[in-house]
Amino acid sequence: MISKVIIPDLGSTGSDVTLEEWLVQPGERVKAGQPLFVVTTDKATVEVEAFREGVLRHILAEAGERLSTGEAVALLADSLDEPIDQPEAAPEVNMVSPPPHQGPDASATTPHSGNRILASPLARRMAAQNGIDLTSLRGSGSGGQILKRDVMSSIAPQVAAVAAKDAAEPHFAAQELTPRRAEREPLSPMRRAVAERVQRSKTEIPHFDAAITIDMSAALEFRQQTLKLAGERGWEKPSITDLCIKAAALTLRQYPALNASFDGDAMLTFADINIGLVVGLDEGMLVPVIHAADQINLFTLAAATRQLRAHAETGQLSASDLSGGTFTLSNLGMYGLDSFSAVINPPQAGILALGAVKEQPAAVDGALVVRPLMTATLSVDHRVVDGITAARFVEVFKEMLENPTRLTFDSPQETKI
Repeated sequence: MISKVIIPDLGSTGSDVTLEEWLVQPGERVKAGQPLFVVTTDKATVEVEAFREGVLRHILAEAGERLSTGEAVALLADSLDEPIDQPEAAPEVNMVSPPPHQGPDASATTPHSGNRILASPLARRMAAQNGIDLTSLRGSGSGGQILKRDVMSSIAPQVAAVAAKDAAEPHFAAQELTPRRAEREPLSPMRRAVAERVQRSKTEIPHFDAAITIDMSAALEFRQQTLKLAGERGWEKPSITDLCIKAAALTLRQYPALNASFDGDAMLTFADINIGLVVGLDEGMLVPVIHAADQINLFTLAAATRQLRAHAETGQLSASDLSGGTFTLSNLGMYGLDSFSAVINPPQAGILALGAVKEQPAAVDGALVVRPLMTATLSVDHRVVDGITAARFVEVFKEMLENPTRLTFDSPQETKI
């Protein structure tokens, strides 16, 4: 049987993707789950895998082409001698990775067919952009996979050489007073997606903010206890961000109006609480999703966030990892910001921005003391949420972190690390 291989729906905000490279060539036999080609969406670089076994008979789209979801890119046959006289009559097969968490990521742990070099899609793209031969690199990932950090290590000497050259040149020559000609660089798919989404968010969504200051003394002490327990049991160690994700998820249970979306003449309120976590990358940002964040305990949640961050940095996020979010959390406190207002991730109704935990003077029982304080700023869609609901949400979020044992008592599921 001849089947058309089509571009699957990868959960991107737009319908177009760029075909980056083919991982198999015509005439090669592939197994179910084997990566066929790499595409770049507006969110990430993704390896698209074969859904069934067969022989790649004919390629219909070349690397570098801009394609739409559902567009055919190749023909897959049962055998090499099967005729393909009428390819337009072949049924379409949605070639896409199987659902996540059903087994190990083959693209990250085992070499592909032939002599193909084992490297993440992001590493391949970075190497190509900088003229680096992948065969000259030693991979630090699982199974010797070449990752972003390996390419960056190779680029570093080049950057240092350029910096040294610049340092040797005079910087106060007369010609330096004249503005240099600007270089025009096309936006990457990720940067273009960020630009489109924030413009859409600020244009279409009427934002308003609600900020609150939280005494993190109890949360920090509670975290130390969890770190000790995690060390004894071999579990993942929760971060402050993990505590805040859990607190936000449990607060959303009480205020489902924020776990919602504006939909024209209706409001959609979601049953699942899936928290998106903003992860910053050199070329933009991604928002991988912790699904059912209110249902998993802190140690399981910590393992999930660590894995999502790692996959975001190595370009290995799946479509499922990037879809289904109902609320978003952004933490820039690690960069020293006292507070900030984040831009809502459409079509969600809210995003929570966390500042740094800093020692500051505070009034406690009539006395001036120094406490670790954090400012949390909630930005909401005013079409969905009113001021009173937003105020109550941040107050309950504050209570969760100032009484952190609630983060464990409210979790119905046992640890399964």
